Amino acid sequence: MLSLINIILWKRRIMKSITLYFVVSGATYFNQLDRFQGWSGTPLTPAGQQASVAVGQKLAAVKFDTAYASDTSRGGKTGHAVLAAQATTTQLQLLASLRAPFYGGFEGFEQAAVWSGFATKLGYPSVAKFEADQTPMALQNLIHDHDVDSLAESGEEFWQRYRSGLAQVTAATPADGNVLVVTDSMTLRHLIFQATGEQPANQAIAPSTVTVLTQAGDKWTVRQA
Repeated sequence: MLSLINIILWKRRIMKSITLYFVVSGATYFNQLDRFQGWSGTPLTPAGQQASVAVGQKLAAVKFDTAYASDTSRGGKTGHAVLAAQATTTQLQLLASLRAPFYGGFEGFEQAAVWSGFATKLGYPSVAKFEADQTPMALQNLIHDHDVDSLAESGEEFWQRYRSGLAQVTAATPADGNVLVVTDSMTLRHLIFQATGEQPANQAIAPSTVTVLTQAGDKWTVRQA
C-alpha cells in the first residue's frame, strides 16, 4: 500500500505544470518555394536566420529550464539562435521524435499543387474551402493514403511519435518550469487542434511564430506569446 507521502508525491508528479514556448523554425528555402518539408529540408534563409535571432531577443527575459528541437538542421539552427540570447546556458536537446510529419514521396513537392489536386478530387470549389474543412490529422492521412512510395506517416502514426517526444520533454522539465520547443508549422497545427479541438485561425502558421502552451497534468491551455 502506498504511504501518504508517496501518494502526495505521485499526485504532484501527475499534476505537474510547465510552460512550453513553441517556436516555429525560421524560414528555409523550402518555405520560400512552398515545398513540403517534413524530414527533409534546406538551410534557413538569411531572413529566417535573422528572424530566429529576433525571436531569441523577444524571449530573452524567459528563463528556459530545458530546450528541445527536432534533429533537422532547421530545428537545430533555430534553437541555437533563440538560446543565444539567454543569460544562462541551456543546452539544446535534439530529438528525432520531435520531427515534423513525414510526407514520404511528397517530400519536396509543391504544396499548393498537391492541395489543389486533393481539393479538385474531393469536389471542393476551392483550395481554401478544402483546407478549412480538414483537420491536421485528416490532411496527413490524405498524404499517407496517396503516397505511391508508401512511406508517409499517417496522422495517428505522426501524433503517437510526436507525443512520445513531448512526454520526454515533460518528464525532463521541472515543475513550474519553462521549456523551449522548436517546432514546425504543421506540427503546431496538430498541437493546437489536439489541445483545443479547434482549427487554428490560419492554415499556414508562419515561420518564427511563437505560441505558448501551459500543460497541467493532461490539460493544455494555448495562448500567444
